[in-house]
Amino acid sequence: MRRLGFFVKGSVMGDVVEAKILKVKKNYAYAKVEKLLEASPYRVTPFCPVAGKCGGCQLQHLSYEKELEWKEDRIAQSLIRIAGIPEEEVHAKGEGILGGKTERYRNKAQYPVQNGRGIREEKTVGERVFEEGKKGSEKEQDSYNSLHIGFYGFHSHRIIETEDCLINSAENSLILRCIKNWAREYQISGYEEETGKGLLRHIFLRKGFSTGEILLCLVLNGKSLPHGKELWEKLRGLSFRAEAGGLQSEVDISREMDAESRAELHCGVDTQSEAEVHCGENKKIPSKIVGLCVNINEGHGNAILGRETLCLYGKDNIEDKIGELSFSISVPSFYQVNPVQTEKIYGKALEYAALTGEETVWDCYCGIGTISLFLAQKAKQVYGLEIVPEAIENAKKNAEKNGLYNTEFYVGAAEEVLPKWVEEQKRELSAKGADCGIGDLVDVVSLDPPRKGCDEACLSAVLELSPKRIVYVSCDPGSLARDIKYLGEGGYKLEKWVGIDNFPRTGHVETIALLQKEES
Repeated sequence: MRRLGFFVKGSVMGDVVEAKILKVKKNYAYAKVEKLLEASPYRVTPFCPVAGKCGGCQLQHLSYEKELEWKEDRIAQSLIRIAGIPEEEVHAKGEGILGGKTERYRNKAQYPVQNGRGIREEKTVGERVFEEGKKGSEKEQDSYNSLHIGFYGFHSHRIIETEDCLINSAENSLILRCIKNWAREYQISGYEEETGKGLLRHIFLRKGFSTGEILLCLVLNGKSLPHGKELWEKLRGLSFRAEAGGLQSEVDISREMDAESRAELHCGVDTQSEAEVHCGENKKIPSKIVGLCVNINEGHGNAILGRETLCLYGKDNIEDKIGELSFSISVPSFYQVNPVQTEKIYGKALEYAALTGEETVWDCYCGIGTISLFLAQKAKQVYGLEIVPEAIENAKKNAEKNGLYNTEFYVGAAEEVLPKWVEEQKRELSAKGADCGIGDLVDVVSLDPPRKGCDEACLSAVLELSPKRIVYVSCDPGSLARDIKYLGEGGYKLEKWVGIDNFPRTGHVETIALLQKEES
């Protein structure tokens, strides 16, 4: 009899369930829970009202202690099965996993937007009966003016509306309500995938947890934003309140409202524009919206951002701090979403790099220069490489802001720029008749690629550079293990690794691995 492994959506290890099989592959199958017969001791009650519907937090029904255990094992199993490293060696070189806050930890949010009529067929029978009882003019007004804002459901583009996402910044919910009311007042339409019509596609928010600065970007299916000034005035007039400590602060928008106001929030311009929110270790940081941008995306694909971002009001970036370093972050730039865990990631990267002040470092996929600047504090010279031009502009400004002038940054794809740089250096060394080879130019390489991992051309160039150490920061254990296998075949050995839970209550996990060049 053939044995299958089952991936059962909605289950927890230790559950006894009745499940419906959805899809069968050669060695595994997909199913979903139909009935919970016996609950696992690791099962907990989700803290979010849309858990299980929204496609974001997949693990809220699992105890956090067990979640960390599962994530650590996931990393280890990838290194064993994909990288081909012996099990005993993987466990001996692992340094465990560092957990973090499970609520209010994200500094970035991306909310898809649709017209109300775009998902009317998804309403319950009761809701449809209620709609049919409305007058024609009322239905037409709702269809045109009601925006649906939230997150996509699991494996779908159906929006699950939610008043507040509990892993995102508390201020977001009030900002979203303000946008809804502005859109209703000025008849701003939401995007409809089926027709390609409608203006507002996504709402993009960034927050600097150390500064309280908030940047709003509206992603448009068009080239201009009507009534942008009115929206900016409403946003600047928002009043936030927070009562809880740490990153789990919550916005209280109801204490000063009567019942009617609670039902229909009015975002006026005559209220104070800053909020006292607690951030970090009991520090009161005033939250304020510092910029309104638009991003033009008239394509028909699933990409959230288009190529062009324009600042309409305020400034086009926020300021934030990690450790002792300050950073400017624009809309399209890569910046880790969990600031508390990010400091742990970069601290470990710096530890693994083991810099003494004499080393030359290449930092590939450098984003706005976060890891580059952490390493530059201890290195002789750091070269950063990133494909997003705006991110490199941020990186240069960040280096100057922090007084780290032992840095250079290049725009381009790592798989193109790094091999080209290697060839140029080889030609220069040959022309000079230098005694040293290409392997003497770089001491440490840092890799922090997207989820798909590194391109083989990039890894091949790294092997040619032959650095003493490679520090690999990964958000996907599978692609990390694949790349470690490639580097292992080129003479590098895994020395140690650690998991960092940068994305609590989701299936994602960050890993930092140190690879050392083997003695020949």
